[in-house]
Amino acid sequence: MSERSLASYLLLPRPGDLVKAWIFPAAFAFGALAGGGVGGRELLRAAIAWVALEFLIYQARYQWNDIRGFDADQRHPDRVARGRLPGPASRRRQRVNASGLVLLIRLALVALVAVVLAPLDLGAPLLALALAVFGVAIVYEWVRGRCAGSAEGVPPSITPAILALWAVVGAGYAVRGVSGLALAVDVFGQPWLLAAAVATFWSFGVAFVTGRWALEALPFGRCDGRGGILWRVEAGQAREHSLALVRWLPTAPANGRQDERFDDWHALAGEVPPLAPWNLAAVLAAAAAALTGRLLAGPADPLEAVLATAAGALCAAAALVPSWRRYGLAIGSLALFALMAAAGSPRPALVAIPWLCILGAHLFFTAQSPRTLAHPLRFALVGARSRLAGPRQRLAVSPAGRR
Repeated sequence: MSERSLASYLLLPRPGDLVKAWIFPAAFAFGALAGGGVGGRELLRAAIAWVALEFLIYQARYQWNDIRGFDADQRHPDRVARGRLPGPASRRRQRVNASGLVLLIRLALVALVAVVLAPLDLGAPLLALALAVFGVAIVYEWVRGRCAGSAEGVPPSITPAILALWAVVGAGYAVRGVSGLALAVDVFGQPWLLAAAVATFWSFGVAFVTGRWALEALPFGRCDGRGGILWRVEAGQAREHSLALVRWLPTAPANGRQDERFDDWHALAGEVPPLAPWNLAAVLAAAAAALTGRLLAGPADPLEAVLATAAGALCAAAALVPSWRRYGLAIGSLALFALMAAAGSPRPALVAIPWLCILGAHLFFTAQSPRTLAHPLRFALVGARSRLAGPRQRLAVSPAGRR
């Protein structure tokens, strides 16, 4: 595999991160469902805000991250496949200057959209999105700078800075989800609903990123041939925040060869401890999603809110048990629906739907391997086609076999 060209990178710095682009429209759609629908103007405003957020604001934010991490990215063992700001390291200044210029152009385009489409009143929302994304980015980069770049042992010790970074990473997902919901529902006029929505998307972001980082740490390891993992890490690679997560990974696949890579290992789908950070965050996200749904369904007294939250957490914890994963999602959503209906919730499906979406997304992403991580939908479609083609091929071959 050859490294990306600079032009390809500048056009779309992180195509793999568009896998997160579903959050904003999903939150908007759920808000529209809860509110009884939206008009064409609201739908157009949401679509433009989504494009500006994912293709302009967030891609600019990723460029800043790649500029700051250029030196460490050039030393990453999976540098080419990751597709960050391309090297070589000897052309650092030229690469950084080009990316910085395009970063500014992207942000200028956001301002231009707000001016040209002034009748849609998108100026304040787009400004708020840009400030929120880069505000979170500033905190993230500051915290990351305090926890990476010194340790060589694996797994490194979990420091307060690493814990803070694991927590901070969820903030961007709260920006995506809450902004999508806010364009369909007045969440800022309902403090408890706003708090529940922030907790939902923030916790989901922590679950998504910590799980992803654990998989992204695997290129630093090889099978040692004895059922374990041999790690090869240099301090300058600055990956403590991801390597600290490998303590919750299962042991290497059985019968692995010496120096075998883990590109196709679905590590998070195995026997992962229930207290792994991504599992804990997923349970919290599911609990908050059930509460968010209950608050959107209609007025809820404190007991009903507590019941929805507790039921969401218990159903999620059960669905995450490895032996239950195949059916746990369906059983959990039906159980949550039935419980809310029995408790007299006016629209019990509104409680189950966000829970189902959040936990379903978590289970989907934790079923990935390092190879499928950047483009999970593409690999899922390929796998589905292969499974469909299998029976057809057997049907086509069997008559000839009988002849």
